Amino acid sequence: METIQEQIIRWADKYVPKFNELSERYKTPFYTQSPLDVINQQTELMIIGINPKGNAGIGEKKLSVEEYIKGNSFWKKRFDEAGKICWKFNQGARFFLGYDNFCHPEGIDNDEKVVWTNLSPFESKQGNNDLQKELMQEGLKSTLELIDILQPKRIVLLGINAFEQIERAIGSNGCVEYTTVFDNMKSKVGRINQIPTVCVHHPSSRWEGGCHTFIPMFIFLHGLAEITNQKNLPLESVVKTMRSEMKRWQQNVLIKENNDE
Repeated sequence: METIQEQIIRWADKYVPKFNELSERYKTPFYTQSPLDVINQQTELMIIGINPKGNAGIGEKKLSVEEYIKGNSFWKKRFDEAGKICWKFNQGARFFLGYDNFCHPEGIDNDEKVVWTNLSPFESKQGNNDLQKELMQEGLKSTLELIDILQPKRIVLLGINAFEQIERAIGSNGCVEYTTVFDNMKSKVGRINQIPTVCVHHPSSRWEGGCHTFIPMFIFLHGLAEITNQKNLPLESVVKTMRSEMKRWQQNVLIKENNDE
């Protein structure tokens, strides 16, 4: 039986030659984010953005399988010398997940348990707006296969239309389901291959809810709603729990205005 690392290498053997070919055709560089060559067990969390920030059409990039699965060559530079995060995207995503700006090797910064990647590995300045369709489609296929290999316990999608993009890429084969929770909010919850998944706005876009804490609380509430002893909890039950809890907050939490403030 293959180990997870052997499956990752076989996955990269399949896709890296395709990515090299597409990079040459569209003159667009590509890379993944956190290193995949350190993973030898089921992952706890997979954080999936849209695609790497960069410039489409600036020139091709050829990578070997080994180079690709090592991840972003600048990955360790996301922290400064004091151990403080200095990449804006990662800073926002970490805040969404309840972390401060400092390195947490026991949690979010454990590359053996937490994978940072994208729907597509190809660079562009404006994500879906300026990335060639084929580059997004092939990237989506590879990411979905990587999910199947890593079997993370939870997935966070950073890009409010990510579920729809995935569904368009794979068709209606039943491995993806999703829905909104609140009537006036676009954040969604769902499943990818039965894995609990939450989808929120990209950290670089306007944060939903009119405050800094709605998205972190939405993600946390989703996690709590998924805690159950029932196997394959229906998505409708998760949504019902989230809606019910929010209604109780509205009904039971009293805030008295202080006229002196």
